[in-house]
Amino acid sequence: MNLPIKPFKNRYLAFIARKIIHYTCPQEFFVRYMRKQNNLLGKAAYALTFDFDFEKDLEVFPELLDKLKKHDIQAGFAVIGKFVEKYPEIHKRAVDEGHEIINHTYTHPDNPHWAPERYFNKLSYAEQIEEIERAHETFQSILGIECVGFRTPHYGSLHTESVYPILAELGYKYSSSTAAFAFKGYGFPTEHSHGIIEIPTGCSLNYPLAIFDSWNMLRKKNPFLGSNELFIDEFQETIKFISRYDLFLTHYFDPYDIVEDNKLEEILSILSNNDIQTVLYKNIIN
Repeated sequence: MNLPIKPFKNRYLAFIARKIIHYTCPQEFFVRYMRKQNNLLGKAAYALTFDFDFEKDLEVFPELLDKLKKHDIQAGFAVIGKFVEKYPEIHKRAVDEGHEIINHTYTHPDNPHWAPERYFNKLSYAEQIEEIERAHETFQSILGIECVGFRTPHYGSLHTESVYPILAELGYKYSSSTAAFAFKGYGFPTEHSHGIIEIPTGCSLNYPLAIFDSWNMLRKKNPFLGSNELFIDEFQETIKFISRYDLFLTHYFDPYDIVEDNKLEEILSILSNNDIQTVLYKNIIN
């Protein structure tokens, strides 16, 4: 494991170098860039999160909570203010059972339910403030919590640097709106701007320039992981790597995609049966 992956002054050259290594020795690359900074948690750690973007995600919310409770695992939920208003009781249950609420804006711009023709990165600064602040106030009034974390709707290319001063003004501690392979801190939580920690979501073990989530690996019919069986195999192999090398990693999944076909049960069983601690973002920051 002696790959000379060092920071490049030229980001384009860095990208090309990673691309080459990614295709020639993906697992070594995965471990190397995930170990860019030592895991301050002391042992292997994993943060499980879910994004509630659609009505169908809310439909499986009770079953998701039941499964998490069965396995004694707490997770982070990126939720929309409008959904909290519409379904307050299930969100209150999530809070009562120790799960973490992550601000996912008030309407989730580009969401077909309320904002189908809006995109977060195309909003004005004032509109971005309104989306974040209104969700924050909704969580305060309905759930009785002070949210400290944020995730940009669809993150990645829709994420903007303008969110960091907004989050800092609200007293937030972190954002989780980038992909590990594209972030300066790779897969490790790193202070980014205005005192806000960025917690990148993890990528595939065998294809580390691809985000490992239910959208890319299942719904897009990824040619390498386009089946439930391969998806679970990849997840299990990834968790074993994290455990072996004492890494930190986090993923996000869409509830509807994971609850169906028993994938959630298998994922939670893998986490329960490996020597790895499951953590919440807010605990990492603390």
